[in-house]
Amino acid sequence: MTERKQAARRFIFAWLPLIVVLVGTSMVLLDFSYNYVNRRYFAGVGWVRFFTYDQLYDLTLHLSMLAVGFAGALVVAALARSALRGSLRTASGPSRSR
Repeated sequence: MTERKQAARRFIFAWLPLIVVLVGTSMVLLDFSYNYVNRRYFAGVGWVRFFTYDQLYDLTLHLSMLAVGFAGALVVAALARSALRGSLRTASGPSRSR
C-alpha cells in the first residue's frame, strides 16, 4: 500500500469522525448564540444577553448529545488507529496458552 493511500485512510477513519462532531458542535453553538439569546436594555448597564430557563435546558440537552457523539467519535478513532497499526485485540483480551 502506498504511503499516500495509508495517510488518506488514516484521515478518513481516525480524524474525520472527530472533525464532523466538532463542526456540529460549532454549528449548535452559533445557532444558539444568534437565535436563542434574548437581549434586554437596562439603564446604567446597557444591553444584557441572557438565556431563559427553557433555552438553557435545550442548550444543555444539545451539548450532552454532542458529548455522546464526541465520545463515539473518539472510540471510532481509537479503533481505527489500532486497526491501522495491526494491533487490534479481541474483546476477550489477550489469549492465554496453557
